[in-house]
Amino acid sequence: MNKLQLLLFIALVSGFQFFAKAQLNNTPPVELIEDKQPKRWLLYAQNNTDEEQEAFLIVQGEGFRRSADRPVIKKLPPNSKVLMITLIPLKGVEPTYTKIFTYENELQDISTRKGADREEFVNIRPLKDDELTVFTEPDCEKCKLLTDFLNKNHYKYRVLDVSTNNKVNDFMFDHLKNSSYKGGIIDLPVVMFEGRKHWSIVDIKNFIREYDWKGLKKS
Repeated sequence: MNKLQLLLFIALVSGFQFFAKAQLNNTPPVELIEDKQPKRWLLYAQNNTDEEQEAFLIVQGEGFRRSADRPVIKKLPPNSKVLMITLIPLKGVEPTYTKIFTYENELQDISTRKGADREEFVNIRPLKDDELTVFTEPDCEKCKLLTDFLNKNHYKYRVLDVSTNNKVNDFMFDHLKNSSYKGGIIDLPVVMFEGRKHWSIVDIKNFIREYDWKGLKKS
């Protein structure tokens, strides 16, 4: 191999490594994979992380023998691929489906196959008592101060942005109604943990300083 061939080889290998790295960086933490077979469609959740994840899937389909009218929730071991549901297409019918796929604390966009004019269907994972949930909105300085504190201290928490969908906002108020909230406008962030609910926090820095964070898990 002469010098020119060697340089070309090095350039080719470097380019391949750069492309592979770019592809890796664009890989989502958890993704839904569709495997269409002649007699069945298999929907898998693939965990591309080194940590266990929890995937949520609901499918509303037409032209199938059955669809997941009830949500499917499964644990995904690190770097694994887990079957979520099997759809059986009916003969002589063009099957279509609308799916909602979320994982852990992510509320992802709705993915629709055909029938895009259908009303959006949103399902939000229920609250967990041992999980800190923070309701936020864009351009909320208090929200940012709180999440910056949580990130800096490596606390695990769930963020729900009320601007994402009206149902997220409704979800928040439904839980507030079960507390001492009497109605009216509130200021964000809203914090929920171990049955305690906090909203319209006047002094967020004092709240962060005085709140008991001992029960929170760390990442």
